Amino acid sequence: MRLRKDILVGAVMLALAVAVVVTGLLLERAGGGRLRRALVVREMPGRPGWYETGMEVMDTDMRLEVAAPGVGPARKMLAAAVRSVQEVESRMSTFRPDSEISRVNLLAAQQPVKVSEWTMAVMRKSVEGSRLTGGAFDVAYAPLRTLWRRAERDGRVPSADDISKTLESVGYTRLVLGQDTVRFTVPGMEVDLGGVAKGYAVDRAADALRQAGAREALVDIGGNLRLIGEPSPGERWRVLVRPPPGAEERIVLALPACSVATSGDYARYFKIGNQHFSHIIDPRTGRPIANMSSVTIVAPEAVDTDVLSTGVSVMGADAGLALVEKLPGVDCMVMVRQPDGTIGKRMSSGFARWVESATPEREPQGAAPGSGLRGTDGAQRAAPASVQREAR
Repeated sequence: MRLRKDILVGAVMLALAVAVVVTGLLLERAGGGRLRRALVVREMPGRPGWYETGMEVMDTDMRLEVAAPGVGPARKMLAAAVRSVQEVESRMSTFRPDSEISRVNLLAAQQPVKVSEWTMAVMRKSVEGSRLTGGAFDVAYAPLRTLWRRAERDGRVPSADDISKTLESVGYTRLVLGQDTVRFTVPGMEVDLGGVAKGYAVDRAADALRQAGAREALVDIGGNLRLIGEPSPGERWRVLVRPPPGAEERIVLALPACSVATSGDYARYFKIGNQHFSHIIDPRTGRPIANMSSVTIVAPEAVDTDVLSTGVSVMGADAGLALVEKLPGVDCMVMVRQPDGTIGKRMSSGFARWVESATPEREPQGAAPGSGLRGTDGAQRAAPASVQREAR
């Protein structure tokens, strides 16, 4: 009887695996060649020759801008970028039961699971980031995310025992990456690419824009920005770092072609009873971080700003800034909540060169019509950085 039961369980698991693989292949074929929805492209108000589109992807908002000789060429460029982002989402979203990552989470504790080149590239970048930050960023932290989401739903802070048991299934050192496979070494493990896939999608969109002929463009996915070329001849991109509550300054950066991202504990959070906990969890302790109000990273590629903004948030100001000082082409600004409730600001040695202005924070958080301020407003789905397009 026991043998028959084992055979039945094995058959069910095999059937699930086949169903997920087939669905994933169908989705890949459908998503790789055409857009999922009609693309609305419009010329940007007050910006002749610049075109934009936007939509929801990867559980956040995406905005694309490109300079083009007309709406037709702009549509071609923007469509290529959108297809790239949708392809990343179809492979790496944990919200999609047919994605490669969902298949990994379902099966990798039983057997190695084959993944695509893109997914493997993100897995390797994630493990690299985990090692670089000493585990402060950890792609295999997902069981902790589930624990704190359940705590929020139940209205009860996890106990020390809950956290300790969950940590037994957490950690990038328990991942085994083959040439094109992923395997877990302990049961109950899950990976979540949410802290790196958006940055990777931004980079893939930037590549697609350039391959389609774009020379000047902007990609923004949930506040992860990639700036391509120049917004106007001889000018730099002006990026507003949205100040956390209690900050006294409103900081605008003037940046060349690069990537920039900000992680803030005020944009997303867990609410349990009357307590607010940061959505950024320290994978080493199992608990949300505290007092690191925001971390802004400037780097050549968005995948690196994504990983480092989370990693430095967890590491803390001293260790995080020390790490950034060792990384070529990377700069960082941290805002730390002091015991008296004020916000202190610290920068890596190279960050100050990007600061165009730091003015008293007297203006409302939302952008006034016609101000030229784009993007985020500190809402739950938004990230605290945006592009400012005011004329000089």
